Amino acid sequence: MRTSPPRIVALATGFAVAASLVIAAPAAAHPGHDHGDEITATTWANYERVTLSRSLGEPIDMAVLPDSRVLTTARGGQIRLTDPAQGTTTIVNTIDVYANSEDGLQTITLDPAFDENGWVYLYYAPREMVAPYPATTATGSAPNTLPAGADATYWNQWLGYNQVSRFQWNEETDSLDLTTKQDIIRVEVQRGQCCHVGGDVAFDKDGNLLLSTGDNTPASTPGANGFAPMNDRVGYNPGFDARRGAGNTNDLRGKILRIDVQADGSYTIPAGNLFAPGTANTRPEIFAMGLRNPFRIDSDPVTGAITWGDYGPDAGTANALRGPMGYVEWQSTTVPINGGWPFCHGPNANYNDWDYETLTPGAFYDCDGTLVNNSPYNTGISVLPSATAPQLWYGDQPTHQPWPEFGSGGQGPMGGPTYRYDEENPATTKFPAYWDGKAFMAEFSRDRVFVYSQDDPDGEVTRIENFLPNASLTAAGMPPWDNPIDIEFGPDGSLYVLDYGDGFFRPNPDSGLYRVDYVEGTKGPRVDLEASVTSGQGPLTVDFSAADSTHPDGLALSFAWDVEGDGTFTPGEATTSHTYTVDGQYAARVQVTDSAGRVSLASVTITVGNTAPVVEIVTPVNGSFTDWGDIVELEVKVTDPEDGAAIDCSRVLWSYGLGHDNTHTHPLFTGSGCTAQVETSLEAGHGETENIYAQIGVSYTDLGGAVAPALTGDAVTLLNPRELQAEHADARTAGVAVVDDESASAFRKLTGLVPGESISYEPVELGGITGVELRAMGTGQVSLHWGDAAADAFATFNVSSAGAWSLVSTPLIEVPEGTGTIVVTSTGGVDLDRLLFTTSIADIKATLAALRADGDVTNGALTSLGIRLDRASAALAAGNEAKALSELRFVLVQIPERVENVEARAVLQRAVEAVIADIEQPSAQE
Repeated sequence: MRTSPPRIVALATGFAVAASLVIAAPAAAHPGHDHGDEITATTWANYERVTLSRSLGEPIDMAVLPDSRVLTTARGGQIRLTDPAQGTTTIVNTIDVYANSEDGLQTITLDPAFDENGWVYLYYAPREMVAPYPATTATGSAPNTLPAGADATYWNQWLGYNQVSRFQWNEETDSLDLTTKQDIIRVEVQRGQCCHVGGDVAFDKDGNLLLSTGDNTPASTPGANGFAPMNDRVGYNPGFDARRGAGNTNDLRGKILRIDVQADGSYTIPAGNLFAPGTANTRPEIFAMGLRNPFRIDSDPVTGAITWGDYGPDAGTANALRGPMGYVEWQSTTVPINGGWPFCHGPNANYNDWDYETLTPGAFYDCDGTLVNNSPYNTGISVLPSATAPQLWYGDQPTHQPWPEFGSGGQGPMGGPTYRYDEENPATTKFPAYWDGKAFMAEFSRDRVFVYSQDDPDGEVTRIENFLPNASLTAAGMPPWDNPIDIEFGPDGSLYVLDYGDGFFRPNPDSGLYRVDYVEGTKGPRVDLEASVTSGQGPLTVDFSAADSTHPDGLALSFAWDVEGDGTFTPGEATTSHTYTVDGQYAARVQVTDSAGRVSLASVTITVGNTAPVVEIVTPVNGSFTDWGDIVELEVKVTDPEDGAAIDCSRVLWSYGLGHDNTHTHPLFTGSGCTAQVETSLEAGHGETENIYAQIGVSYTDLGGAVAPALTGDAVTLLNPRELQAEHADARTAGVAVVDDESASAFRKLTGLVPGESISYEPVELGGITGVELRAMGTGQVSLHWGDAAADAFATFNVSSAGAWSLVSTPLIEVPEGTGTIVVTSTGGVDLDRLLFTTSIADIKATLAALRADGDVTNGALTSLGIRLDRASAALAAGNEAKALSELRFVLVQIPERVENVEARAVLQRAVEAVIADIEQPSAQE
């Protein structure tokens, strides 16, 4: 019999956040209801999304145990066990991994015969490797090109591998027995670069192991510009050519592998893979090739069909000289195929053999006929199997695919399971028979789950359904989908969901583990648990509150507390307080019961004997603006009561990444230290239509205490590009529409910005910005507000250019302080293209003119300062920065003497100082 866990001592969680779940007694099935009918099954009020845990680190994958406990992985190597019956999440193992960019611990999967053999499979990047590979990989990122004097052998230091290993589950310790490890298969990769390391393990109906692998090729490949990366320039990192992996029949990257694992951990090749054993220059493990990043795969236990979602490149529009726009795909097949990447993607749309040296197009690849891999890095056969188009593909907008059901937004297809209804399953919360035989897919970027119907697993999709939309979840007071990264059906027939959350490469506060139950009738209580403090030295007094807990039907709630985590609940009020005197970690829990007897639990981890460090990014400021190629000064401040002044800056880890469409980030390089000079990526690696920005993440793990474990603090700062497309606004009201327009700067514009409608950008910090330029069309006024559309405008643009785009500029006289939100409104009659946030001498002159118009500066000051500004502008245009800076510094000295109005003086000084700093800004191009 499983008993309640004792107090958790010295558990290395790395951070402390609330964890909650609901164990509501399920409503009984209603007599007379046919749970196979569409109306009942698609009545979203019949579903309950239950929170199981919010303490997951950076969640990557999960596996549901036969008793409905859940194992989850975090990229850093931690394996957590969530016990819904106890309301607890604990770290049960830590795997030693190489963690750079997307590398680390990926998937966790149970053997089909887990009840008998206890095998658990992991796919991960081991930190320590065996010959002929380097013993370990250097920290940081590999360069784009060979260093001076080096030859091609230089790249060997970055060779590594990801591997599938399996371990026995120990029922006594509730953890993996790491001594039982069996290494099964290795996939050679090039390390030190980002990204597309996708790896998932599943099993087909015959018990064969399926492994998906990413193409291990960066989105930021120089010259790719959002199209298929095939950069084979001499001296460049060979990792920039996706043909060497995904398109290579003798390489395991960009594939789905299919093997039969034996009792000793070795494997044999089952019949029916893409290449028969013994075929020259091929790997017999390959079932499907030509894939970019099949991050999640699954297999239908009835038909044997393998299903997956495959990520695509980032070009927002097609280019006649390069190839198609960046589609993503969903595929189902019972037979081996070539998906075609990187030669074609989406509806078998083909790329050409782009010459990265001369930047000229070559011949287009023949995706439907003779497909030839002509890469100098190809070690496989040159003539490949013809490409098979996927059943589904989609892009940014409904007009980009034949299926408008996909809607619009970023693209992040996560393959999911095919549901099989089991009438004998006694669980009353299992999904209805209506969903039997339908494939589920999580859409990471759009916060949705789609369900696909097929008459033939190798044939077309006959229906697409948007399962349990966020609008319905929000209306019911349940947590919405938030970047779902993994979904699977448990033994109870419920859908388990792992949400990554909105942050990147960090323990996301928005992440969560959930269970979706089918529950007709009354649902359970919704618990909201807060703790006044979650870590510190003892005696530590913590105030707990569940006062914001609610019930969807308004039933009365009662509370019981187990603040020591010893399994004993004591009835009480909605709030309580407890003082901890013994060092260690505690799973403090609250049990909330409604008047009908349904019970919900929530827990929060309390650490005594160590205080979590506070990490602050001093510079650059969150939401500030940068030019691609700038060198920004990174300064990190760490405060930790126990570590004190002995903060070891080598333990401060930072990563620079390229954010994309508010959905994911490609880390480009990493480092350590409290200070650093960080280059904002000049090579964006995305199409000109794409919403990209820079992001820096920082973390610090403290030294821990004698009993209390080490804890981690982190911080993230986002850097905006100066040009913000209107269609890339972080939020827009319902009446605003994105419309394709080839004359717009990124081929799209915004319409419908009338009174009452708005768009907004967040986070934004305007330090160093002296003016804003709007590109718009029509007749009307556009205004910028700080924080709220009802706030006074701090910048306005009068647009008058019917039928043609015009540029309207305004200086920033009053600059909002701090990091906040810019809200854009209009009087109507104006289409928006983009906003450009400027720092220029022209802005200073415009500011002078505006201040003169208001009587805040004299005509003499306008003239004398204007002459100096003209000289500075001319010097800058001639490339004489020294002369320009000399003139601007003279203006800065003269402002106090020539401008009597104190407020006007401050405005001008700020603007001149910003322009001087911008000119002095070091650039990677220099």
